[in-house]
Amino acid sequence: MISLNSNLTLIEIEDLYLKLQSEKPIDVRLPEHLKQGGSFGITSAIIQFIATWSRSSRENKLLPYSQTIGVSSYAKLLHQPHGLTACYLAPNLVDSKGNNLRKSEVLAQAIPYIDAMQTSKLRETMNGRGAILACFAGARNEFLLPLYERPTSDGLRGVKDFELLTQQLINCCDPSALRRLPGAHIQAISLLIRELFENTNDHATSDECGKEYYWEYPNVRSIIAKYITFNPNDTDSIKTLSDVPHRLFYQKALLDYTATKIIDFLEVTVIDSGPGIAKRWLSHVSPKDKIEKISIDSEERLVREAFELGKTTKNISGTGIGLNTVIKSLVKLKALLRLRTGRLCLYQNFSSNSKQVFAPSHWLNNRKELPRTVGTSFSILIPLSSKK
Repeated sequence: MISLNSNLTLIEIEDLYLKLQSEKPIDVRLPEHLKQGGSFGITSAIIQFIATWSRSSRENKLLPYSQTIGVSSYAKLLHQPHGLTACYLAPNLVDSKGNNLRKSEVLAQAIPYIDAMQTSKLRETMNGRGAILACFAGARNEFLLPLYERPTSDGLRGVKDFELLTQQLINCCDPSALRRLPGAHIQAISLLIRELFENTNDHATSDECGKEYYWEYPNVRSIIAKYITFNPNDTDSIKTLSDVPHRLFYQKALLDYTATKIIDFLEVTVIDSGPGIAKRWLSHVSPKDKIEKISIDSEERLVREAFELGKTTKNISGTGIGLNTVIKSLVKLKALLRLRTGRLCLYQNFSSNSKQVFAPSHWLNNRKELPRTVGTSFSILIPLSSKK
């Protein structure tokens, strides 16, 4: 059994992938909450790990830490983004006594949170300072109203609607941030969110072979916003500095403010459990090749090519909105961008340079190739202000 604790680091989550190489079914236990709500990238990393685990064996089982018997043992877990997503993706759900539970009955407890997504009551969608909009393939409410004008994949809302949604997401995390962030920056963030979600809407509703996901072949497309604080005097905050990119970014943020103060951040993530950027792009440009057979350098080139061509894997003849426009604003925001897809985890720190191009670096210099994960996750960390 794999038991995830509440204060996992990104490196510890990556190490868990090695346990999925077993040919035997693997049970996973998830915590009902994450320490401090989870540091940057933690929620999306857990979701991608669970998505990968769920497809490794149809015999795998998900368990809660709660000792309550029956479907109510999942009640608290369902009010967390990682828990709600895991309950949908998991092949089997059991309680602490090993009793098999019907997925529909477990997920029925999440109806209030899904209704909150549909009606834009975003503060009620998750526990803590944040919000989630999750589109579950095959679900009755797959095409959420804040994201879609009509219940079809081609009904995605326009730029203005996404700008309003972005303001609502930020307001859930830190209401005062709407006063601190320039309007042009909020607009740029909303354009990035829409472009990335439009991309996941285009490529993550079906696999690389064109087979559409549905309830029994589950897939999720989500936008998650979270409020994160960093206190250099707090040992729990310090633990988030277990890798170099995070450490450098936080150090730069502290230099911009005062080391004796707490720095608060906005984290915005767009995530899906589809094929991944390289796998999808390879199916377009070289259908006969298999992603498992190419080198890590070739996989990285595929990812970079998808962005440099402005297509983000939509289709070969399509074009994007121009990520450079958004990246210029991220430079002004001094943000950190994290991309996890396939065997890659790429970072770009916009706080220490003025590069206005997509020029990311590998997360871990000594681990360029990571275990293959399902889907794609983009996370953006934006310093908001400091407070005593």
